[in-house]
Amino acid sequence: MKSFIKGLWSRTKTEPEARVLDHPRTLQTGDFLQMSDSYGLPEYLRDEVFEVTAITTWQFEHEFETTFSLRSKNNDSIDLTIDGDAGRESASFSIEIPRATVEQLFDTDEFSSIFDEESPATLNTMAKLDIGGWLSDQYHQTSCGERGFFYQKDCRDAGPSEFEGDGEPFDYYALASTDESQSVEIAVYAGGETEVSLVLHRSISDIRELWPAA
Repeated sequence: MKSFIKGLWSRTKTEPEARVLDHPRTLQTGDFLQMSDSYGLPEYLRDEVFEVTAITTWQFEHEFETTFSLRSKNNDSIDLTIDGDAGRESASFSIEIPRATVEQLFDTDEFSSIFDEESPATLNTMAKLDIGGWLSDQYHQTSCGERGFFYQKDCRDAGPSEFEGDGEPFDYYALASTDESQSVEIAVYAGGETEVSLVLHRSISDIRELWPAA
């Protein structure tokens, strides 16, 4: 009798529902996304499949931005942030560049003027290098020294009060191209550690497909 009941129970149990991804905002570590094959995308992104390897959070005042760290099958790394409100969303892809590349791309004096709070800076690109599609010829400053906090964790399921002010502090600087399709973002941490990223702003429809981790 016990074996019969056990067998009956095993047949009537329902399997847990498989996760369905219907928006990039719901990505979790281990999930995958595929980009479109649009020629408007840099080759680095075009038709590429990426795995989500980590999820981090940036806080500005009471606003939290979730960033998905992505890795391709060729071990190329890139970050993704979904910007804007529902109906007016965009996908921002960013790559961090080292100091040597910054010095090749931009005039040192112009770049230093970004940190001068007296007037917004204008930044002109001197060399394209081999990163076509990520660069604009000119950028205009949109943010200067905005205080933010970085969290090496996913804060989407927590209220702001739980983490507010506990992250690693940094000062944020940003410049955008005239059409706002590209930008340069800079985070300066305590001790002067500086991260510089090139950012490409695209339609969220350029993310063609999503699927959950196995």
